[in-house]
Amino acid sequence: MKFSFKKSNIPNYLTILRIILVPIIITFTCINFGPRLYWSQLPNSNYGVYFNLSWILAGALFILASFTDFLDGYLSRKYHWVSDFGKLWDPIADKILINSILIVFAGANPHLTMNVYFIIPILIITRDIIVDAFRMYAASKDIVVAANLYGKLKTVTQIIGIILIYFAYAWDFSSVNNSVWWWCVQNLFMWISLFLSLMSGVIYIYQINKKLNIKK
Repeated sequence: MKFSFKKSNIPNYLTILRIILVPIIITFTCINFGPRLYWSQLPNSNYGVYFNLSWILAGALFILASFTDFLDGYLSRKYHWVSDFGKLWDPIADKILINSILIVFAGANPHLTMNVYFIIPILIITRDIIVDAFRMYAASKDIVVAANLYGKLKTVTQIIGIILIYFAYAWDFSSVNNSVWWWCVQNLFMWISLFLSLMSGVIYIYQINKKLNIKK
C-alpha cells in the first residue's frame, strides 16, 4: 500500500506522533538511566545536586508531545483540516499522554521520592470515563456540547504541573525533598488541575442534560 502525504492530514500525523511518544516518555521516566551529568555540593551542607539525564529527556519529549497537541489544533482551526480520525483520536491521544504520566508519577517510579497523590489520577480518569460516556450518548442523539473554559484550563495546568515535576526531579535536591516548596512542586498544579477537571466535568454533564431535556 503506497503512502500518500497530504497537507490536510498533518494534524492526524501529529496526533499519531503524540501517541508514539507516550511509551518512550514513560520508559525514560521509569528506568532512571544515565550518568550524573554534574555534581555539586550545596553550600554548608552534606547534600549534593545531580542532573538526571533520563528525566531531562522525558521532560523534553513531553514538551514536544504537548506542542503537537497545540499545533494540530491550531492547524485544524486555521486551515479547516478536520477529519473523523482527528475528532476521535486527538482527545484520546491527549488523555493517554496526560493520564499515563500521572499514574507513573503517583506510584510507578520507585527511584525517586515521589509524592503525587494517587487519588489525583484516579479521579481524573474516572471523570474522563463518565464525561466520555455522556458525550457518546449525546452524540447518538445528535447533541454536541463544546468544551468549556475550565476543561481547557485543566489541560494547561496539567501540562505546567508535569513539566515542573520533570525538571524539578531532573535536579535531585535531596535537602529540600520534605519542604513546603517540594510539596508545591509535586502537587500544587496537580490539585488545581483536579479541581478544574471535576468542575469542567460537572458543567459539561449539566449542559448535556439541559440539551437532552430541551430535545424531549
